[in-house]
Amino acid sequence: MSNETLQQQQTRLIFLGSTSIANGFRLIGFETRPDPSLQEVDQLFSELLNERQHAFIVIDHSLEKLDSKLIQQIRNEGGRIVLSEVPSLDDPNCYQCSIDRQLSILIGEDGDEGAQL
Repeated sequence: MSNETLQQQQTRLIFLGSTSIANGFRLIGFETRPDPSLQEVDQLFSELLNERQHAFIVIDHSLEKLDSKLIQQIRNEGGRIVLSEVPSLDDPNCYQCSIDRQLSILIGEDGDEGAQL
């Protein structure tokens, strides 16, 4: 098998977000992009989309504020690129991510049961 074929089949593990969290992800083998700008995030996502790469991406909740249209495009497409989110570690009373609402809708939970997640 050629190196190009192997590279296409491998899933990239990537963390985008706070430098303090990035160090832990780097230790477990993730590529890390600490405190990325909107331009850096969009450049990475464009590369992944254009080259049809597989990736599991963990993003810091703070990146939601960047309002990247490519993040939304990737979430809508699904498939090769999977996005997960790390909730705020600064607010111990808030362990919910924006994806929690989507998961509740997907698995059909009502308001009371969703609170038990």
